Amino acid sequence: MSTNVRDSFFIDGGWLAPSTDARIEVISPSTEEVVGSVPEAAPADVDAAVAAARRAFDETDWPLLTPAQRAAHMRDLAKALTERVGETATTITAEMGSVISYARAGQAPGPVMMLEYYADLAESLELTEERAGMVGSWRVHKQPIGVVGAIVPWNGPLFLAMYKLAPALLTGCTVVLKPAPESPLSAYHLAEALEAADIPPGVVNIVQGGRETGRYLVQHPGVDKIAFTGSTAAGRTIMADAAPTLTRLSLELGGKSAAVLLDDVDLDTALPEIVFGVCQNNGQICISNSRLLAPRSREREIVDAVTSAMAAQKVGDPFDETTEIGPLVAERQRTRVEGFVEGARAAGNTITTGGRRPAGLDRGWYVEPTVVSGVRPDQAIARDEVFGPVLSVLAYDTDDEAVAIANDTIYGLGSAVFSPDIGRAEAIALKIRAGTLNINTHITDFHVPLAGWKQSGIGQEAGPEAIQGYLQTKVVGPYR
Repeated sequence: MSTNVRDSFFIDGGWLAPSTDARIEVISPSTEEVVGSVPEAAPADVDAAVAAARRAFDETDWPLLTPAQRAAHMRDLAKALTERVGETATTITAEMGSVISYARAGQAPGPVMMLEYYADLAESLELTEERAGMVGSWRVHKQPIGVVGAIVPWNGPLFLAMYKLAPALLTGCTVVLKPAPESPLSAYHLAEALEAADIPPGVVNIVQGGRETGRYLVQHPGVDKIAFTGSTAAGRTIMADAAPTLTRLSLELGGKSAAVLLDDVDLDTALPEIVFGVCQNNGQICISNSRLLAPRSREREIVDAVTSAMAAQKVGDPFDETTEIGPLVAERQRTRVEGFVEGARAAGNTITTGGRRPAGLDRGWYVEPTVVSGVRPDQAIARDEVFGPVLSVLAYDTDDEAVAIANDTIYGLGSAVFSPDIGRAEAIALKIRAGTLNINTHITDFHVPLAGWKQSGIGQEAGPEAIQGYLQTKVVGPYR
């Protein structure tokens, strides 16, 4: 596999040499070989990126353009990204192991679709409202919040970046984007598209780096808002770091979602959704339905069915078009997943399939798709985010108990309910304390908000609702 070596950051509309020799090596999770190398941003590089974003916001007409004018720039960017979809998908598969079929279907084209969606919203975006008051009329203006620091994880490097970038661009903000150190290469395709689309200098700047780079960005006095996707633990740290300056935050954090199977579930139709719900992106997705709640009256039938379905998933080379599950992103992640499975085994649970490293795959950070039965709600594997293709089966006796188990978590990102009785499924869904409740499927849709409840986040991403997180209110008047 060829090595992708980059030597610059994308700052102020061009390519800027790094201030130090520090570098990040990108390791293939399937071969354990180096597939790329990028500079690692030092404080001086972050300063340069923030200064460029600050100038673009404070000294140019970018925030003064109409939404329609900015939407035209966004459509140009969407076109430039479309021309790079193939190479972007290949890069994402190389750097973080997402199987090529998933990278081509979602990881690479998703950002394009999101840009086009938000550009279309420009037509209905009203930023000024006339309002009658006690002493006259007022004008309530919505104005861009300013410079946004966008910090994104490795599991959806461009898709999750666009959750932040698209509404920020539409509202007139400027952005400093920091990709994850595991997946910094795909951001260069975005940078090249920004350059080709002639997005004004400083509107979007990209600096690659690790945790310390991100922390410096969070604490930077030139940043008005941090938009972060990642773990709940990291979200707590960001909140503390942002507190001294009261920097605005939107946090999309971890999850421990439940797939609740009601006692009338049709397993034949539910099984593909259940498997996809826990194996999507190799099990590395925050809204993964990693807890399967099974009615005790059908527990054995359900365990047997999901065991067969999970065991049938093809694990292997992520560049193989027929592979369904690729490697985990890093050795530390595989060690973490294996630790959860071994803990369940030691606690007396049954591993009905998987739980090992796949035979014949001597290189790469692979784990078998795994089903653990007999799990209790108080166990670590039922409470903590595993982030791998591991499904825990928990039995329940009544619908009320199912709701109680689903809600027995610090998280509240998503869940799903499966039943041919849609009214019954919806009634259960409305009792589960989470932001997204699927019925008879596992899907995310950026036309509707993604909002974490409890410790799964603050604020909203996706949908028209996300736009408000990049605006602030100004009242002018009264006019008599």
